[in-house]
Amino acid sequence: MPIFLLVLAGGVAYCLFWPPIYEASCLVVVQPQKVPGDIIRPTVTSKIEERLQIITQQVLSRTRLTEIIERFDLYPDKRNKVTPDELAEIMRRDITIKISRKNYFTITFLYTSPSTVAAVTNALAAFYVDSNLRLREQDAVGTARFLERELSRMRGQLADWEKRVTIYKQEHLQELPESRQFNMKLMDQMRQDANIMDSKVQNLRVRIHGYEQDVQVWQRWIEGMEQRRAEAKSQGLQSGGSGSGGQGDSSPEAIKKRIEELRVFYTDDHPDIQRLLRHLKKAEALEASKEAEKKAAAAAAAAAGLKGEQAKRNAVDEEMAKGKMSIQKLLQRIEQLNGEIRETEMRKNQYLEQMALIRKRIDNAPAVAEQLSELTRGYEELNTAYQKLHAKWLEARMSANMERTQRGEQFEVVDPAQVPDAPFRPQVKRAIPVTLGLALALSVGLAFGLSYIDVSFTSTTQLERQSGLPVLMVLPPLTTPEEQAAALRRNIIFGAFFGVLFLFLMGLVGILVTGRGPALKRLFTGMVS
Repeated sequence: MPIFLLVLAGGVAYCLFWPPIYEASCLVVVQPQKVPGDIIRPTVTSKIEERLQIITQQVLSRTRLTEIIERFDLYPDKRNKVTPDELAEIMRRDITIKISRKNYFTITFLYTSPSTVAAVTNALAAFYVDSNLRLREQDAVGTARFLERELSRMRGQLADWEKRVTIYKQEHLQELPESRQFNMKLMDQMRQDANIMDSKVQNLRVRIHGYEQDVQVWQRWIEGMEQRRAEAKSQGLQSGGSGSGGQGDSSPEAIKKRIEELRVFYTDDHPDIQRLLRHLKKAEALEASKEAEKKAAAAAAAAAGLKGEQAKRNAVDEEMAKGKMSIQKLLQRIEQLNGEIRETEMRKNQYLEQMALIRKRIDNAPAVAEQLSELTRGYEELNTAYQKLHAKWLEARMSANMERTQRGEQFEVVDPAQVPDAPFRPQVKRAIPVTLGLALALSVGLAFGLSYIDVSFTSTTQLERQSGLPVLMVLPPLTTPEEQAAALRRNIIFGAFFGVLFLFLMGLVGILVTGRGPALKRLFTGMVS
């Protein structure tokens, strides 16, 4: 009985006088993204456990815990006894974060004041909510900024590639694949121009040959006239008709004969035929003028009393002078045509040089096309990567804006902490049954233990069985009436004491079970003070 009452008294004293510890819990739910994921893809893909671990490390840091301790004036009796690190460690042990479901977690805090424990728990939950928003926004903004930096770097690379392609096209403008058709047409045009120059040179040479033949005819005629005049002078004779007969091949009849011969091979538009036709007109005009001059010279000589022979010599001299003048004009024309030939051949050489250059461009076109294809392929690959990165950057910007407007995944307090009505420790309704069971178990166990270790004999049968000898006589305890009366009084006093103590303790148990323990504690504290 004393052991039972002692254990019961200890349990009642624990429930009554142990400093109460209150517990407050706050349920936080992870709200999914409010904007559908197929419209805006979130850039923050970390799991809730990872984010909770990061936020928990921030919450349980000494700086944050010290701020909360000073804000709510926690642990005033320990501030001057322990260091700030030890005080933060004490509070760290009183905080529990537990993920109860997939999208739920609870924040629990233990403290001696019910109102303070609820306020601190709600403050911790608010910090978790704000920290989650801040972390998600930082991650989204950080991702957008990273993509922006990469986009700027890739934009510079793309500009370099564009510059390289542009410079290469400018350097090989006439050798590009799209210029092949133009080069072929230009090549044909240059070939036609060169052929035209060849034809022009040939025509000019034919004309020069004709002029050279005319020069030869005039030279032979002059030589013949000089020879005849010398012979006539030496013989004292001067033929009056020798002038007209010495023209040889330059007479109109000879020229007509040459024209008929050329018409067998050429048309009238041929330059040689045209030239001979002009000569024919000149020869006919010259013959007509000679006849007129002869008549005029004869008339003048007759009028002046000159002899006919002298007039004929004068006419021949004039004709020879005109012939020399014609030769001079023909030589000048030949020199002019030779100049045209040199100029035409120079232009032809230029066409040939240009044709060689164009041919080189056409030959270089495949190699240029291959190098340009490599440059273009690198540019297109970089441009494709740039477009993809630009699309990701736009998505990251929208995701960051979504996080700023709190439309993304966020924490929401669905069950805020309430001021607890009963302390978490000691829990009377749990401690009292445990105390009664422990007291009863110790009492019964002690009784059985003492009985087990007791070596005295409690019956004659036990003595006979142990000793193997018969018991001859049993003597009861010999007490006087005074001793019996004293023992009775002692038993009554102890029984009354233990009974009153048991009733008192059971009354305290009843008060504690009904929830009036704090009032009773205040009553005892007031009586003691």
